[in-house]
Amino acid sequence: MIVPQDLKALIVDDNAHARAAMAATLRKLGLAEIDEHTGAASATGAILGTRYDIVFLDWYMPEMTGGALLEILGSPYFPAGKRPPVVMVTAYPNRDTFARARELGVGEILVKPFTVAQVATALGKLVPGGWDLEEEQGAAQVLL
Repeated sequence: MIVPQDLKALIVDDNAHARAAMAATLRKLGLAEIDEHTGAASATGAILGTRYDIVFLDWYMPEMTGGALLEILGSPYFPAGKRPPVVMVTAYPNRDTFARARELGVGEILVKPFTVAQVATALGKLVPGGWDLEEEQGAAQVLL
């Protein structure tokens, strides 16, 4: 079983409030190591230099979208084994965006605003080894 405090997460979002909300949610779930980036370009370098267990990626950002970052991560030129599982986070859900995100390798999609339980479920599905979702969701509901 995965121990949440052993996980390292990356949040990529241009909106400070959205980053803070996701970081607070992850802390409620027991994650202690959380890095934040305001854009996809800087996140690319962070992913190259750091092992992340999970990435929460906003889809719509100025300069470089979440989709563009996913294209880089999926490129044959990107080092094998450096691509962490990705959860797309968006405030603008639509079928085309969801289809494109899945095509680019997104494992889970969260729509803002999200709940602690939704984030816990995404983590449980994407983190290697997962965790006991019944226990974690029960804990998440207590923390709400």
